[in-house]
Amino acid sequence: MKCAKCGEEIKSGNLYCSKCGAEVQIVSAYNVMEDEFFLDFRNQEIGDVSLRSVTNNRTALQKKNLYLSILTAIAGFLVLLVIAFLVRMHISNEGKEAEPGYYMQFVQALADSDDKKANACLEQSISEASDPLNDRFWMAWLYGKQGKTEEQINVLKQILSIDGENIYACRELISVYVEAGDFEELHEFYDACAGSRLTALFIDYLVEAPVIELPEQPMREGDFLTITALDGLNVYYTLDGSSPITNGTLYYAPIRLSTGTYTLQATACNEKGYYSSIVSQELTVEKHYQLGMPQVTPDSGEYLAPQTIYVNVPEGCSAYYTWNGSNPTTASRKYNGGISMPEGNNVLSVILVDAYGNVSSVQRVNYIYMPQ
Repeated sequence: MKCAKCGEEIKSGNLYCSKCGAEVQIVSAYNVMEDEFFLDFRNQEIGDVSLRSVTNNRTALQKKNLYLSILTAIAGFLVLLVIAFLVRMHISNEGKEAEPGYYMQFVQALADSDDKKANACLEQSISEASDPLNDRFWMAWLYGKQGKTEEQINVLKQILSIDGENIYACRELISVYVEAGDFEELHEFYDACAGSRLTALFIDYLVEAPVIELPEQPMREGDFLTITALDGLNVYYTLDGSSPITNGTLYYAPIRLSTGTYTLQATACNEKGYYSSIVSQELTVEKHYQLGMPQVTPDSGEYLAPQTIYVNVPEGCSAYYTWNGSNPTTASRKYNGGISMPEGNNVLSVILVDAYGNVSSVQRVNYIYMPQ
């Protein structure tokens, strides 16, 4: 460092000039102008770099803005399409609300408890075949609500004619038959569904049918017939061909029949009141008559000369006899013509049997034959 007054070199650490004694003033060893020049140069360089950076950033920003503009335009176009679609739907819905179809009129009629109008609207909707199953489901429901069982059944059958294995319609039709106690129709319906998956829906309503046990044919007046069923089931029957479900007599013992022709109908019923299918049997009961006692010649008595015994056998009958006093049966000796009278004291027992198995009373004749 130099003295500002005399220019003498001042030693490091001195506060006064050793030559003139002036107080040391610290003077920078570098040129301030040079510093300013350097600083200007640096600022310019930094400015150039900043300018290039700004330029590059501006270019990237412009590209980014371009992409955003394109995406925004596309999004805007899609929004316009959605808005247009919604407006169109709104206009369409307004038109429907202004002029509702028959189905909507039906719904409104239900809300107003106007069953007559609801029926008319559904019938019109069905005729237009807009939705044949849906409209018929509602029609069946409406008829059920109104207690119109026959009409409800017909509509459910229509549904099944369109869709032969429609589970809903099948289940509803079963329920209608059961509630109405129409088990004859229920079993006919079950037979019609045989072989399809719908038969599983009947499982809770099926009852085993009874069995009719007939005596040996031909049936005769006074014969008995028996009806059997599973334990826990009651059996009802009629003899005039009418329904045992509605007109039946409770069976509790074998039935004794009189002469005549009958149509036996029988069914079994469980504890829930569900009936089986009906079994039927045509019956003809013939008159059971007693054959007259056999006519035997000669009469009882004592005989000295040999005699031939004859039995009067009516047409269609046979005669059987014994000599030991026992009652003859069809297993005894059959009469085929005259019988030689044996010696001694003997009793001839004779019966007649007709073609139907009717048996006469026993005719007994006592012969005492003592040859001379």
